[in-house]
Amino acid sequence: MWVNTEGRKNVENRIHDELIPEATIDEVRSRADIVEVISEYVSLQRKGKNYWGLCPFHSEKTPSFTVTPEKQMFYCFGCNVGGNIFSFVMKKENWSFVESVKNLASRYGVSLPEKELSPREREDNRLRRRFEEINEWAASYFHDVLLRLPLGEPGRVYFAQRGVDQDTMKSFRLGYAPDRWDGLLSYMQERGVRPQELAEAGLAVEKETQNKEGQQYYDRFRNRVLFSILDRRKQPIAFGGRVLDNSLPKYLNSPENAFFNKGHHLYGMHRAHQGIREEGYALLVEGYMDVIALQNAGFPNAVASLGTALTKDQAKLLRRYTLRVVLLYDSDGAGIQAAFRGGEILRDAGVRVDVLTLTGAKDPDEFLKSYGVDEFNKALSKVLTFVEFKYRTLVREKPPGNIPEKAELVIKLAPDILKVTSPVEREGYERFLSLELGLTLEAVQREIASQEAKKPKKERLEEYSQQNQVSSIKSRDNITDAIISKDNSAPPLPTVYLGAYRAELLLLRMLLEDLAHLPKIKAMLGGSFWKVPVHQKIFNYLDQDGVLPAHCDETVQSRLASLLLEELDISQTERLLEDCIKEILSTQAEERVEDLQERMAILEKSGDMAGAMALLKEIGERLKRGE
Repeated sequence: MWVNTEGRKNVENRIHDELIPEATIDEVRSRADIVEVISEYVSLQRKGKNYWGLCPFHSEKTPSFTVTPEKQMFYCFGCNVGGNIFSFVMKKENWSFVESVKNLASRYGVSLPEKELSPREREDNRLRRRFEEINEWAASYFHDVLLRLPLGEPGRVYFAQRGVDQDTMKSFRLGYAPDRWDGLLSYMQERGVRPQELAEAGLAVEKETQNKEGQQYYDRFRNRVLFSILDRRKQPIAFGGRVLDNSLPKYLNSPENAFFNKGHHLYGMHRAHQGIREEGYALLVEGYMDVIALQNAGFPNAVASLGTALTKDQAKLLRRYTLRVVLLYDSDGAGIQAAFRGGEILRDAGVRVDVLTLTGAKDPDEFLKSYGVDEFNKALSKVLTFVEFKYRTLVREKPPGNIPEKAELVIKLAPDILKVTSPVEREGYERFLSLELGLTLEAVQREIASQEAKKPKKERLEEYSQQNQVSSIKSRDNITDAIISKDNSAPPLPTVYLGAYRAELLLLRMLLEDLAHLPKIKAMLGGSFWKVPVHQKIFNYLDQDGVLPAHCDETVQSRLASLLLEELDISQTERLLEDCIKEILSTQAEERVEDLQERMAILEKSGDMAGAMALLKEIGERLKRGE
């Protein structure tokens, strides 16, 4: 077992998510200066009561990002992202809510409540901290050897030949493991780290044979350049080592342990998570050096898997930041198969997949050195969709020579096309196959539909549910000239007329300014009249607790920010309140009449003319009453 050498107290504590009192969170929020915090990431200029700057969450040339100190909120009128100080640092640093509270509390001198751990929890925490401590020391050792010690000369020569400067070495915490059996072991022994602890952390290996002194260990990484695997806090959790010659294995990675699972992380994500959001997609490559070269060349959204095929967990990680991934793998057989498998995993995770193929170079690093950024951008503008890439690869490997082979090709591509949620995009692929293979569109569509019917019912339901989740990620009220159509998550939701939508906005704004309006609104409209789901959520918070939570989902945070920061004239509140209630009641009456009209049309089609006439009479009476 790992030993705690720092003499920590026997009774250790932690911050417990559910037990941070609202009063403490409010204290952190009141003490924290939102302008000061955001100014560390965005250059802000004061205009009146607010501060303006370029949005850190999407690319823009004209400032649309605003911070309001009075309300302690931020909002971008360009990408509709908004919230409070906690949601800002959560998005910018990729922290959880508790982590954001902890960091801001520490910065502004607020003490947080602690909860005593069970003996097992204390031991798990101790081991985790020890693991993090050992990896931090190891990263510092490898990094210092590379930058400052004579032993690091081979590593410096290697990186110089690859065009990696010292700033890059520092930002990626690159290192070098000298050609010694006990370099790291000796360094760690001076810091009280036992060889067994290094072995448990994956940094040392126990010899199979023992001598008179008992167990013997040696450094896992020797005569290799080292790539630190950094987590979202930019802390080292593992290492990847590359040889400097042709010896095998070419790459050697840290083994998995209780605190590190390579399938849960992506190389370069500690820097790329923001770049992915800004660019709107992730660039997924194979090698560590490819990530470094691409990020240095102005592609901050480049990441790589950790020496293994892409996993479902890595796809889920990417899915948190984007709905589009561009695959850039080697063009050899192994690279193509990796693209096929990776594309399928990303597709199943609900991510749109495109594939970029480079010619004239073996990898992105070499391509950039040979042809430059402009040529890379040209290649990037010509990416193929995953379906097109798969089709062209299959045709190149085995051109269909007859009708059965064409049918077989359609069947192979059917699973990918059936995963497409957009009806327009799906028909586009079906037309593409129709034209390419010389088949009718109807025949292609029937063949693909037949593959859907062959799937087990459970699988079809799972896919349907997943597709609804995918399409609802970007759910936002889409304003048209006449109506606002609500999000497209299942089950289908009715449209929201523009007048009712505006009335809902004004009612919420008045409630946020003065909760005394709540009884009248409930008396006239009830509590479930809201057509826009996010408005209903905000109303529920106000109705149940009378306050808004410091932490809620992004949709609620952004809508709250837009409501509080938008300039709305609510000076004549009583009259405005009456008008909003009337508008919503009028819309409800119109909807009831429309429902009756739909029912009447159904009865007419079924031949029940008596029933249809009865409904027509009821509609006329309602209209006379002004309902």
